[in-house]
Parts: sequence; C-alpha cells; structure tokens
Amino acid sequence: MNYVALDLEMTGLHLKTDHIIEIGAVRMKSGNAAAHFSTLVNPHQTLSAHIIDLTGITDDALRSAPELSEVLPAFLEFCGDDPILGHNLNFDYSFLAQACLNRRLTWHPLGIDTLKLARHFLPAEQKKSLPELRHFFSIETDQVHRAYDDAYAAAMVFEQLYRQYGSSHPAFFEPRPFQIRIKRQQPVTIPQKEQLHRLLSEYTPSPKKDIPLDQMLSDPQFSIDALTRSEASRLIEQLLQARSDGTTLL
Repeated sequence: MNYVALDLEMTGLHLKTDHIIEIGAVRMKSGNAAAHFSTLVNPHQTLSAHIIDLTGITDDALRSAPELSEVLPAFLEFCGDDPILGHNLNFDYSFLAQACLNRRLTWHPLGIDTLKLARHFLPAEQKKSLPELRHFFSIETDQVHRAYDDAYAAAMVFEQLYRQYGSSHPAFFEPRPFQIRIKRQQPVTIPQKEQLHRLLSEYTPSPKKDIPLDQMLSDPQFSIDALTRSEASRLIEQLLQARSDGTTLL
C-alpha cells in the first residue's frame, strides 16, 4: 500500500489559537520509506517551556524558519493524491485543513488513523500512545516528539498491524474520508491593523509581570500582520478594556 505518513508539532492543542511549528512526513511504498519531507515553521509565537522541553525545538530555531504559506504548497505537492496516515490523525489533519482553507488551497485526502487501528486490534491493557507503541513493536527512531520521527514511527506501527491483520481484516485498513468541519479564518483587516497600531501606540505595560496581554505584546515573535481577524478582534477588545480601566494606557 502507498501512503504518506505525517506528523506535526504545534505550539499547543487549540486549533483557533495555536500554530504549526514543524511538519514531518515519509512517503511509503510497499512497506518501505521512499522519500521524506521535514521542515520547521515560524509560528510568530513564543513557545511555552512545556513545548520546548517536549520537542527540543527552540524559539531561536523557529525565528529563521520559513512561513507556513511558503512550505504548505510544497508539502501538498509531496503528498500528491496519496492517502495520509498518522497517529490520532484527525488532530494533525485539522491543523493542516485549517491552514489550507485559510490560504484557499484545495486538499481533500483520504486518511488512515493508526490510533484507531491499535485500539481495535491490540489488547485493551496495552497503552495506545505512539511512544508506548514504539516500545511494543520495538520501533527505533532518533527522537520522540519530533515530526519526522513520529511520522516514521506511525508508518511502522501501521506496517506491523497490516502484516498481522491486513489479510484477514482488509476493510479496517482502507483509507477513509475525514469527518471534520472547519471555517476559514479571515486575515486581519486593514482597519483592524490601523486601530491596533493606534491603540498600541498609547499602550504602556503594567508594572505587574504576569499580565497575559503584556506577555503577548512583548513577545519578539508577535506580529500584527500574522493575526487572524478574530485574533485581532480579541486583541482590540483587550486594549479597549485596558483603556477603559485606565491602568495600562497612557
């Protein structure tokens, strides 16, 4: 079976507020790795300590990384018309589908989820996370929680399960369409940009050190141009509220 196994690393778990920081994929042909795709992505958002510890990816590494708009067309070309595969695939696919929709790129692949296969075929007492399945199937990779290595591990999980159960249960291994609904996130508008620049020119950070608004605005990765329309609206509301409170604006 031919497919593209993929994995993403993100700034967090929330589709509306978090961003892709790494894409990794491996093209599989008849059980063998035939090609790979791997890139970091600049999220214009400082990483949390948890994400840095989990992935080993740093803000410095992402600062010079390409934009998602630059790498996404190349990634879609790499995938071609093949089905995609991943562990808990709906999660990663939702981020990619949102990114495609925002940029008016068409991509409607079929998918195979190794988490669903593992839950169906493996004993109930066997933990089904990708690190646990790595150990269960003796899959060796260079790193954990890095996109390419996790994509390759998911492919090897699939190959192991397919060899054991594919001939007797072929329907379970067939690629299927995704059942998720997302809406296009509109980019920040010119009037919003103008209002934000005006409000930010009046803004003075609070003496307190733990104000989320101050932390976001002091982030060296922060960029008005990278905001979506809804993100810009929320920021405008926060700045207007701060002005109303009279505590953090000049």
